[in-house]
Amino acid sequence: MIAIVTDSSVGYSTAEIADRGIVSVVPLNYNVGGNNFEEKASDKNGAFMPAIESAPCKTAQPALASFIQTFSSLVAKGCDVICIVLSSSLSGTYSSAKFAAGQVGGNIRVIDSRTIGAGMHLLVDEAVNLVKAGVSFERAVEMLEELKNKIGIVFTVETLDNLIAGGRLNTTKAKTSLNNRPVFDLKAKIIFKSNARGARERLEEMLAEIPENTRRIIVCRCGENTDVSALTALLRSRYPSVYIHQRVLGPVLSIHVGEGAFGVAYVVKNQ
Repeated sequence: MIAIVTDSSVGYSTAEIADRGIVSVVPLNYNVGGNNFEEKASDKNGAFMPAIESAPCKTAQPALASFIQTFSSLVAKGCDVICIVLSSSLSGTYSSAKFAAGQVGGNIRVIDSRTIGAGMHLLVDEAVNLVKAGVSFERAVEMLEELKNKIGIVFTVETLDNLIAGGRLNTTKAKTSLNNRPVFDLKAKIIFKSNARGARERLEEMLAEIPENTRRIIVCRCGENTDVSALTALLRSRYPSVYIHQRVLGPVLSIHVGEGAFGVAYVVKNQ
């Protein structure tokens, strides 16, 4: 049997984890005002936004012991393991998972997804589908390594403070002054694309980064009250045959982008 391991940035709910059946989720960690927390399934984190907006915050990769315990349990059951984790350019999670796999032994393959959050959601869903379709372990790994390069995220933020505080922004070109808001791509790392003036230009700049041959889309937002209705309407008009999924970010990613941020994760069709 093949089991899938991922980290909590995937954003699955309790029901989604149960529905997929073969997925284990290792929690990322975060600290709010000196108090430590583990990120849980998306329906189990409570009302975290007021807390992270009012106190100093930081995040941390999963504890090494969490990966070792998860891998050990699955290998003991006779499972081969495909572990898909957030981009190694943004977190030490990949290195931690690789080290844990070496400690445990067994047939474990760790994949650097080169993405986060909703992009991870797309990749892990594909992994589940491959396993359920009976694709072999080695072929599934090969296909996922290819597929991850077809996944992208375009996003925007209301403030740069969170990205700067988290050390994830490596440019001084991005601006949030006056009516300007930056647009970023995320492919392995955060890539600045443009500063858009006004709400309409911001949405048009974002759509320009999404390929025409996109086959699945997730609109994600930081904070339940962040309005993505105009973005969703534009996406539905441009991709009438693609169902537009909606997701709200969990606490770890919310700490890094700040309330009001929103974006689109997509995967393109095979050529």
